[in-house]
Amino acid sequence: MPWTRTMDEKFEMLVMMNEMKTGQEKMEAGQERMEQVQEEMKDIIRAGKEEMRAHVERQVEGIKDHVDGCTGRMEEEVQGVKGKIEEVKGEVHMKIEEVKSEVQEKMSDLDRRLSDLETRPNNFPTNPEFMYFRPTVKPLAFDWLTSWTVFKTQFNVVSSTNGWTDFVKVSQLVASLRGPAAEVLQGIPADKLIDLTKIEKALESRFGDGHLTQFYRTELKTRRQKPEESLQVLVADVERLMSLADAECPLDVRESLAAQYFVDAIRDEDTQRSTRLMDAKDLKSALAYSMKYEAARTESKTSRHVRSLEIEDNTSKERNDKFESLYNRLEKLFNSSVAGKRKTNLRPSCGRRLPFLNKAPEKGLKVSTLCGKKNGLYLEGSICGIPCSMLVDTGANVTLLRTDLDKKLKEQLIYTAPNISLHTATGEKEEIHDKLNASIECGSRKFQHGIYVADITDPCILGLDFLQKFNFTVDLEKNEIRTVGEKISLFSASLQHSKLCFVLAKERTIIPARSECLIQGVPKIPGQFKYAVTDFPSQVSQKGVLVAATLVDLKREARGYEV
Repeated sequence: MPWTRTMDEKFEMLVMMNEMKTGQEKMEAGQERMEQVQEEMKDIIRAGKEEMRAHVERQVEGIKDHVDGCTGRMEEEVQGVKGKIEEVKGEVHMKIEEVKSEVQEKMSDLDRRLSDLETRPNNFPTNPEFMYFRPTVKPLAFDWLTSWTVFKTQFNVVSSTNGWTDFVKVSQLVASLRGPAAEVLQGIPADKLIDLTKIEKALESRFGDGHLTQFYRTELKTRRQKPEESLQVLVADVERLMSLADAECPLDVRESLAAQYFVDAIRDEDTQRSTRLMDAKDLKSALAYSMKYEAARTESKTSRHVRSLEIEDNTSKERNDKFESLYNRLEKLFNSSVAGKRKTNLRPSCGRRLPFLNKAPEKGLKVSTLCGKKNGLYLEGSICGIPCSMLVDTGANVTLLRTDLDKKLKEQLIYTAPNISLHTATGEKEEIHDKLNASIECGSRKFQHGIYVADITDPCILGLDFLQKFNFTVDLEKNEIRTVGEKISLFSASLQHSKLCFVLAKERTIIPARSECLIQGVPKIPGQFKYAVTDFPSQVSQKGVLVAATLVDLKREARGYEV
């Protein structure tokens, strides 16, 4: 039978149905298998749960057993501690009882001693080992002449030592006031006289140093070492002024400022300069260094004994001859300049200061000549109590002392000069040996001045430094130098023993104004004389007359004088 399309479709449907049936059977078989697996899984889960429950129960039982064991041990330990506490309580109680018994014994012993003391006679000597003597200090007195700050410090120390109460301190303070200090109590009300603070404030305002701060600062800045004052005394005074001037200043700053003021106050220039270069930070260091410097300088001073050597050779003789010739020429030139009408420094108006006295000394040590030959103007005086004639040399810018006098004044030695030379107007050089801080007496006054020591012929040469420093005026009309309130006469020492002698004109001579003439004069008293004019044509006008230094023959009866 032929295969039709319908049959083909049916066959396909039949095949599909068989396949579906087969698949359904497989699905059922698989579902059954899954159900079996699920049952197996449930059995496994049940077994696991049972096993876990059993394990947990075992763990819980173990923990319970451990906790029970710990609890038992803790209870045992607590019981042991309680037993120890009871033992300690018993021991403490025993100690307390022992202490009580000891205290009772000591109290009974004290009672027995007290009863013995009560029954002891009053005049029974006391054992000095058991006696205590409190130190007592005598009260002070304040009379306003001493510093209130110092007195207050002393009063506080005394009150503390004596153990005074505030009431006793007030009584002692009031009783210690004397004079003007006691008058301060009149301004305090009667009910305030027992107030210590009130009384101290009144005394502070009246006698305190608080309002004098500026005064102490000024005094500190202008403080200078006195001639005979030691460095220790100077330091103590600077420290006192510093505490009064800047009491509120920090300690380190105050120490630094005090050191600076101390250096400024040092009198000796070399010590001051050396201490300043040291740059001390406090007063103690500055004092120590300055004292070491002065001690070292004093120790290094050695006496010099220079022996003169005379070597006879033609060179030295020729040099001396040349010097003598040069000196004579200079002397003639000086005389000719005086005789002429040229203006020089030796022709001032009467009573005026010479112009060259207003000039500062040139650099270097200079002097007109080392050998004065007694041709200058001198004055009588003394150096540190040693009388001597002093040459007034305005051509010298330093004051000089002869070497032999230096040996008598070693205590006034400042230092030994290190290779310092002295230059003369003729070009000579002379070594400076020492420097002294000497007391120069001229007239009725004494002047403290530094002088140099050199090999000169005159005992002393007063230089321009001395004349300028002490404000001297040179009056060539009257041959004198003047200072404040005093005149000192000058004389010419052309011979060994000069005297004051009046010179009279041999005949009446009229001198026109602003002119010069040479006249003959006769000493009033034979012998040595001082150049002077005593009789003027007019008693009203006696100014403008100058007697010049002139070389004369003293053997003649009449001598020529330039007027």
